[in-house]
Amino acid sequence: MHLSLPLVDYLVVVFYLILMLAIGFYFSRFMKGGKDFFIGGNSIPWWVAGLSLYMTLFSAWTFTGAASFAYNTGWYGILYFLTWPISFFIGFQLSARRWRRTRITSPVEYVQNRFNKTTHAFLSIMLIFSSAYWPAQHLASLAKITAPTLFPNSIMAIDIMIVVVGLIILIYSFTGGLWAVCVTDVVQFLIFFSICTILLPTIFLSGDVGSIGDFLQSVPPLKLTHILQDNTTYDFWYLLGIPASFTFSYAVGGNAQRYYSVRDEKSAYRVGMLAFLLFLLSPLLFGIPPLVGKVLWPDVSLIEHFSHIAKADENIFIAVVMRYMPAGLVGIFLAAMMSASMSAMDSGWNATSAIISIDVYKRFFNPHADEKKVLQVGRLATIGLCFFAMAMALTIVHSRYGVFSFSNIFFGLTGIPINIPLLLGILTRKISRWSAISSIICGTLVASIARFVLKYDLGPQYLLTVGVTLFFLFASPYQGKLFRKSRVQAIAASVAIGLVFWFYSMLFNANDNLGFAQLQIWQPQSLAPLAWITLASVLFVAVSIIFSRLYAKDLLGNQQPVDEFFTKLETPVDVEKELTTAADQGINMLTLIGAIAAGLSLLVLLLVLTPHNPDKTGIYYAVSAMLMSIGLLMFGLQRLTSRKA
Repeated sequence: MHLSLPLVDYLVVVFYLILMLAIGFYFSRFMKGGKDFFIGGNSIPWWVAGLSLYMTLFSAWTFTGAASFAYNTGWYGILYFLTWPISFFIGFQLSARRWRRTRITSPVEYVQNRFNKTTHAFLSIMLIFSSAYWPAQHLASLAKITAPTLFPNSIMAIDIMIVVVGLIILIYSFTGGLWAVCVTDVVQFLIFFSICTILLPTIFLSGDVGSIGDFLQSVPPLKLTHILQDNTTYDFWYLLGIPASFTFSYAVGGNAQRYYSVRDEKSAYRVGMLAFLLFLLSPLLFGIPPLVGKVLWPDVSLIEHFSHIAKADENIFIAVVMRYMPAGLVGIFLAAMMSASMSAMDSGWNATSAIISIDVYKRFFNPHADEKKVLQVGRLATIGLCFFAMAMALTIVHSRYGVFSFSNIFFGLTGIPINIPLLLGILTRKISRWSAISSIICGTLVASIARFVLKYDLGPQYLLTVGVTLFFLFASPYQGKLFRKSRVQAIAASVAIGLVFWFYSMLFNANDNLGFAQLQIWQPQSLAPLAWITLASVLFVAVSIIFSRLYAKDLLGNQQPVDEFFTKLETPVDVEKELTTAADQGINMLTLIGAIAAGLSLLVLLLVLTPHNPDKTGIYYAVSAMLMSIGLLMFGLQRLTSRKA
């Protein structure tokens, strides 16, 4: 393979990968059972969990798909980044404390008591399949940005990168569990934050884009409608659809794992607040560099380094970094890219393997399995998830869709309907114990119809999916009461639901072959979409009728498990009585992270000795000083903590 960067950049990347493996092996000695592996024995420090959660919320996709989105849409992309902290703030305020009080080990362990056994099995399977995709997407994004940079003109570089990085993440996740995941996330944060915060002042001090005022005037004015190369439209409705859907996704699954892996609900709230404060920096850290790239290179495919790459705009962020960062720091930035994706992947695998081993294996196949057996199954599940992710990542990178659009399509079809009942299940008891299944079925159905039949853009699709999913959740007790009162009226109400959807689809769609006008002309091409919305309406009626009976049965059923579950949510965690594990013995996190930060600072300082542009020497000192400051802060906090103890 042809090497395009100085040798020191490759050495830095190799060093980083070795460091990740070393952390995994270090924490393997603390993995005694399933609780240690999946929730760190509830002993993860809140600031470690908060930094880990922050790193989990984005990946190299942020620097590829999202960066290309900002490059192509300008200020609209900045508005898109602003929706992230808004969504996260709402979600964590509602759920952080409650997740800790669930006292669970996997993201769906609470479902059997809150809903029922059938729903538990259904959600476990659905979440396994939907969650298995996201690490693949992160891995594809990572390979897309790093492989062409490290090995340009190499046909197989992206595919090889997917396999190699996937195996490295597998090894440290397999050995060190959630402790390794969280600590590597913190190290990844140190690298990412130090580089990105130095990048912005470096850009404006270079004079390439003039003053900040000159730069702001150079960026094209805000437009609220954009059509990208794959004919996907992004407009005002998308900016509404993102927070409406991300509010739920940011607060469940692997993200929720950080809340219930700490000591108590106070710590869980701090986890969310720390991640939120860092998330507020998203428009600056993630949005401004692509806009700088737009000013410098209106057509990024004209850059020789990326001219041969399909969807070259997905490499705009790294193009900016290569222009402004000196030798060695480009490698560290690539390590930061790898950091972001590795954080998202290892977190996803850990949370999903918890579902497989606890909610599927132990719940349905071996109820008497001890902690060691659960740990063994969890590790085997991690292996399987890794190989699935590599196969799926290879599919994504060879797809005709860009990384940004591919992930948005998948999220809209599966993520939204699953995430909503997962969050509302811990927030309110005013939904039936059977409503999660019906809402997921109908939400997924309407998402598919909206996307492929009604031809909705992503924003309207998200909003319609959220609306339908919420309707089937909150209408469930009323449907149950109506069924008890009169089966005929309940069936009539179900038919009305189907008819409302059918007429809505005929009136409000973007499909040129669907509508009442087309029915009058009777065009052959109108038959397929008409058949699909009619079939969907019939399915809505069938689901509504079937579940109305179950809702009614639930009203008369035993509500004790639900009452006990919500009593638990109202009961503060008693740390002295409930924390029986000692997984954190021998782990001094402040000292460990401080030592790693100081070591990275010295590594960056050594890069000054390598051949580089003398005008960029100050960048080495700035990055090194930032890392050393973080290290000294960690040491100082450790001394202060020791004195108080």
